[in-house]
Amino acid sequence: MSMKPLAVTLFAAVALLLAGCAGARQYVPMPDQSKTVDDTAKGRIYVMRPATIGSAITMTVTDGGKPIGATGPHTYLCWERQPGETILTSTSESENKLNLTVEANKVYYIFQHLRMGMWIARSELEWIADEKEAVAVLGKCKPAKVQLFEGGRGKPEK
Repeated sequence: MSMKPLAVTLFAAVALLLAGCAGARQYVPMPDQSKTVDDTAKGRIYVMRPATIGSAITMTVTDGGKPIGATGPHTYLCWERQPGETILTSTSESENKLNLTVEANKVYYIFQHLRMGMWIARSELEWIADEKEAVAVLGKCKPAKVQLFEGGRGKPEK
């Protein structure tokens, strides 16, 4: 019996698995990471996903209903917004919401926990008040690839 069919099947399975791996994308501009806050009239928000669990799953993030991006393992999203009340939402198998009051010239670090759901991983958002802890978590992640969209209609800008 030849090993070739088994090798071809194994190769195809690995290719499908890799094709399904989570691709982190940010749909809004990434602020200058060399500054604490790029626009001091706004607040900066980081959503960090340092875990590997659920690595084939992307978790979408919105700010007050506005699409911000999708996280993958060991990635983060970063954006700045006007001060005020907002609701951050992380969606996968279900939605998880976090109420946040954003102040000008402040930085907010949000940890995106992953929990096993019925079919796929579920997310849970947690604000990290300890900046030292948050910066350590951020250091384990890399920024999502920025892929801006026109007017939120899902068409990539050219």
